[in-house]
Amino acid sequence: MDGNLISIFGDGTPDHLRKESLRDLIKLAGVLTELREYFEEPLKVLEILKMLNLIQQEALGIDEPLEDADALFYRFRNRYGYEPEIPMDRLLNVLQKYNWIIRGKRRLTMMDVGKRMMDMLIRLANDSLAYYMQDDVARALFQAKRDADLSEAYDDKGISGGNRLASMIRNATDAVDKLKERQLELLADRNALPQIRIIVDLMQELNTRMNERLNKFSTFEEGISFSPLLKKGTEIMLEGTHVSMGTLNKFLGFAHLQQTEIRSDISPQAIRQFIVNSFYKTADSELPNGHEILSFLEQDRVPGERMDGMWVPVQFASPVSNIQLADTVSYLESYVPSTEPIREHLEPEYAEAEEWTEEEIGHHLAQIEWQLTKERIRTDEAERILHERESVGLEQLVLEAGSERWSDALNALLAVSALVGGQRAAIDSEEDPAREPEVTDEKTEWQLMNKKGENHVVTRTGEHIQQPAAGSDGTAVGGSKSR
Repeated sequence: MDGNLISIFGDGTPDHLRKESLRDLIKLAGVLTELREYFEEPLKVLEILKMLNLIQQEALGIDEPLEDADALFYRFRNRYGYEPEIPMDRLLNVLQKYNWIIRGKRRLTMMDVGKRMMDMLIRLANDSLAYYMQDDVARALFQAKRDADLSEAYDDKGISGGNRLASMIRNATDAVDKLKERQLELLADRNALPQIRIIVDLMQELNTRMNERLNKFSTFEEGISFSPLLKKGTEIMLEGTHVSMGTLNKFLGFAHLQQTEIRSDISPQAIRQFIVNSFYKTADSELPNGHEILSFLEQDRVPGERMDGMWVPVQFASPVSNIQLADTVSYLESYVPSTEPIREHLEPEYAEAEEWTEEEIGHHLAQIEWQLTKERIRTDEAERILHERESVGLEQLVLEAGSERWSDALNALLAVSALVGGQRAAIDSEEDPAREPEVTDEKTEWQLMNKKGENHVVTRTGEHIQQPAAGSDGTAVGGSKSR
């Protein structure tokens, strides 16, 4: 293998050559964009590929020359038995626009970029078809083989295909993992022998190809950097060969189990040793374990076979693979309990519930209603005056709780109304006409309209009167006088 690889990512690549090569991709993108309505449905894509194949075969000299669009149309109809839906003139115009072909007076001439792009599209479709014709395990093996082909075609010629060796090892790893997951399923399928043989053949062929690729890279001057990759590739192919051959041998062993001579003597020691060897197998052992044996017994090759012997539930759910069971057992075996002290969380203390009578509930509701009233109306000053004098004239109370200003008097009157409504005070007519009304010399901006109201007296009732809040100097805070 040449040490100077040709790579689009290399630093030593001339810029003009790099641009020329990338223009090919731009031309490919242009053709796909111009014909995108034909590249959105599989059947239309197939029709486009058939057209390109006819043009390519003409360019390769396999078919007769194509003169124009009509010749291409009739050749397509004769070859495939139906008329194409794609307008021939449009297809040829697009290919000519991006320099894939040249439309001369006598024939269509295919350009070099057209040959390479058409060949790439057809090869891509065929690769996908070959890939999807395999089953799950064989798809990964097929892709690994395809990587080996590309590596031989490009890497050996000094053209770097871009990590083909790593891709081949990755696909081989995926194939081995899938084979392990499906091993029980293959053993339980009475018709799985051809499929197992295909997998074994592919694995053996891939093993040979992988060894060839690894030897190539081991002599490469930069092979030292590939050492971890080479080691991984060797290990995965060794494991893959062992698993595939082990599956085939187990299946053949189970298939011949019915022809095995049955002995009447049972050796408990031999059975015990067989069970031990099944769970503690050596690296090269192909001895089936309990899951594999019981899975094979589910095949019911002979009518009524399942009724013989002891019935055991061996049909495990498919998502639970042997690897997952092994991981679970490993976790349980290596489980280390936590030794950290347990943090104690203090439980909150709740006050014991009190039982109230209906009268007490009514009292508490009244208190709550009164507190809500006090949130809206300032009654402190009026309560303080009633607390000191038990009863006072309405006009005098409004004057002392408010002021000579009519706005303060209005607030005081609202406070008196709230006290009466909250049953903290009562308004009565003066019963003692001899009692002299309290006189004030202050000139007020207001006066009571009802002259009879001058004889009304506000009396504090038996309800608790809230003490006024004390100021910073220890004196009571004044009412709602506005200044």
